[in-house]
Amino acid sequence: MTIKTVTFHQRSSGKTGQVLASPEVERKLAKVEALYAQYHGVKLGRVKFYNLALDAARQAKKDCGGYLQYTTEAIAGIFLDHMHKELGAAVRRKNREDVLSINIGGFALNNLRDLAKCSRGKAKLPVHPRSGKRILTPRTQEVA
Repeated sequence: MTIKTVTFHQRSSGKTGQVLASPEVERKLAKVEALYAQYHGVKLGRVKFYNLALDAARQAKKDCGGYLQYTTEAIAGIFLDHMHKELGAAVRRKNREDVLSINIGGFALNNLRDLAKCSRGKAKLPVHPRSGKRILTPRTQEVA
């Protein structure tokens, strides 16, 4: 078994690979995540950011064509740049009461707080009173 050593940027597959297609975008996302957590007190939801960038890229592709992966990378960079400027200025002001928004051309994100990571919550299964373990119910197959 050999140890895999990679000295270049390796693109992931799926949404992550389409949005974080370059090391520059990954570095900018790390900076924005740190500022986001500092300002809002919660983590930035990466999947929500990926969906935001992909929706805008699909709209741009519908309007003028092109390749989705390149368009998504560019749009993600533009979003991150605007978010970095807004969050950086807000952190320097030390005022946590303002609602931050970004406007890029005809696209507007009215509240950056909407991109916060959601809690997954607990399972709703019943718990055994003595052991504290969840009680699993067997699956029933419906016969038609």
